[in-house]
Amino acid sequence: MNTKRYGVTAFLIAATVVLSGCAASRSEIKVAAAAAPTTATVTKARAVVIRTVQDDRVFENAPPVASTPSLGGEGADKAPVAIKERAIARKRNSYGKAMGDVLLQEGQSVSGLVRENLTSAFQQLGYRVTDEANAGRNPLIVDVRIKKFWSWMQPGFWALTLNSNIETTLSVSGTKADTTVSVQVQESRQIANDGAWLEIVDKGLTAFRAEAVQKLKEPPF
Repeated sequence: MNTKRYGVTAFLIAATVVLSGCAASRSEIKVAAAAAPTTATVTKARAVVIRTVQDDRVFENAPPVASTPSLGGEGADKAPVAIKERAIARKRNSYGKAMGDVLLQEGQSVSGLVRENLTSAFQQLGYRVTDEANAGRNPLIVDVRIKKFWSWMQPGFWALTLNSNIETTLSVSGTKADTTVSVQVQESRQIANDGAWLEIVDKGLTAFRAEAVQKLKEPPF
């Protein structure tokens, strides 16, 4: 066998073994909370109340594409709500076969991350974000629905691509039109370990906050 060809073959076999071993188990990662902007001051007369954040994501048992949320183990149909609320990605081996799940650590949830990051975006624009009891007169009451919050891997010959997609709709009480905040980011990696999943989720949330700041400058805000 040609030495160069042997080297490539050995590399691919080793990569498959490593990726398969890491990908088979369920992982948990902790995403840093979105900090309030240090230079933000309250400049808006109306306070903001994020009344509800509802996770509307739909999980499938064996979706044809990796960008659709799915779960290993007990599967999407039998997985408890507490697991789905923390599920953010599905690992895959070097051939693209679905393997173990990536969850947020206990105490964190997708709805919690979205609330934190929208709060940060509102504060950056000069809003005071509070609860209804302390909102004062005529606050902006916002209800949020999470349509997408998922990260996935696309295998490649020399590198793989990690993607993260977040989409939410915001409804303001007393108005008819919803505001959609949607982002998708990606980056190339050599391996999809827990640190890589954490980085792509962080990258997605950073882009989500930036997009939210732009969208929240528009009516009805």
